[in-house]
Amino acid sequence: MRSLPFLILSISICAQAQKPVPTKPAQLKYSTAKIFDFVLSAKNKTLDTSIQFPKIYFKSKTPLKQFQDAIEKQWGQRPAEITNAFANDNNEIYLMDDQDYYIKAGRCMDDSLAHELTHYVQSKYQKFDLNDESLEWDAVDVQTQFREKFCP
Repeated sequence: MRSLPFLILSISICAQAQKPVPTKPAQLKYSTAKIFDFVLSAKNKTLDTSIQFPKIYFKSKTPLKQFQDAIEKQWGQRPAEITNAFANDNNEIYLMDDQDYYIKAGRCMDDSLAHELTHYVQSKYQKFDLNDESLEWDAVDVQTQFREKFCP
């Protein structure tokens, strides 16, 4: 009978050891200005100070409801979690800052910002309708160029 408490303690310690250890949120390696300059250059655009720059929100500091409210009309659904997205009507960018995600994907959060800033430029500078699926491929292309140059 003496071994029962030891067994329970051992099981508890093993269960705790298997829980994922939360990591610090990912951080941008480059300034937002540098990333935006890259996007503008890739899109053959120059800075237009009359166009309001989007507010940027990070998953670790943003309530899910805020993201859902910002993106529901655009996507036609309420997402279950915060993902990388440009909320056109609110002129907001949402970024996942899960460091483990970027490590596993061999990426950096900066290339995600480059992708979402491309959507911002498509909408606000070029006046394109973001429902055009080809714009996603364009954003992926700019993101890939950024990643290859700045996210080794």
